[in-house]
Amino acid sequence: MADLSFELVDEASFDDIPDPAQPGARCQTCDYWERLDGGRAAPPEDAPDADARAALKRRRLLAGQNVSGSYAMLARRAGAPGTGAVAYAQFGPLSAYPRAQSIRERYPQLPESPAPWVITCLQVTSSEADRMATGVALLEALCAELDGRGITAVESYPEQVGDAWRPSAGPSAVYEAAGFERAVDDDRYPVYRRELTGETDADAWSGLLRASAPDEGDDWPLPLPPKRNPDDLFRLPPDGPKRPNPFGDD
Repeated sequence: MADLSFELVDEASFDDIPDPAQPGARCQTCDYWERLDGGRAAPPEDAPDADARAALKRRRLLAGQNVSGSYAMLARRAGAPGTGAVAYAQFGPLSAYPRAQSIRERYPQLPESPAPWVITCLQVTSSEADRMATGVALLEALCAELDGRGITAVESYPEQVGDAWRPSAGPSAVYEAAGFERAVDDDRYPVYRRELTGETDADAWSGLLRASAPDEGDDWPLPLPPKRNPDDLFRLPPDGPKRPNPFGDD
C-alpha cells in the first residue's frame, strides 16, 4: 500500500502504538504474552504502578534493539490523524513469550528446529477503511524484517472468536492472505506458520550476538539462558514439566 510506511518501535515511537481492539486494553502496559498470568487490561491512570508497567513493557519491546532491532513494528498512514499510526505488531523469539510457548507445546507435530519467532500481536485501528489490507501489508513488512535478521520461520496463534480483531493476534484470514500456512488445524488455537527465504546467513545472527558487547556491566541486551550460550536462543526449550494450560482444560 503506497501510502503506508513501516518502522520498528523505539523509545521515541513507543507512545505512538495505537489502541488495540480489545476494550480496556493498552499495548503499552499489556503483559498477556510475557506472562502466563498476564493480562491485557490497562491499569487506571492513577494506579501507582502504571508508569512502572509501561517502562517494563518498553524495555521488553526494545530488549534486542542493540543486537537486531526491537520486537515491535508500526504502520503509519500519511494524512492520518495524530501520529498517523494505524497498525501495530509485536513479535520476537519464542523464548520471550511464555504464553506462546505454552500454546505451542500443545502441538508436538510442529518442527522443533529451528525455533521460530512468533507474532503475538497484530492490531489495526477500526478507523482503517480496509483493515485486512493494512494487516497484510504490515505482516509482509514484518516478515521482510525478520528475513533480514536471519530468522527462518515465523508463527502466530490467532484465537478463533466471533470478533476476530479483538484477540491480540488478529484474524486468521490476515495470516492466510499474507502467505502463512495453517500448520495446525485446531478449532480454537490454530497455528499459522510461514517459512522465510533463509537468504541471510543462518550463522550471522548467533555470530552477531557473540560479537555484541553489553551496554552496561556484563548483562546481555537479550535475556539468555543460565549457561549464557547465544545459540540457546534459537533452540526450543528442552522437554520438562508441562506448564499449566492458561486457557483451562479442553
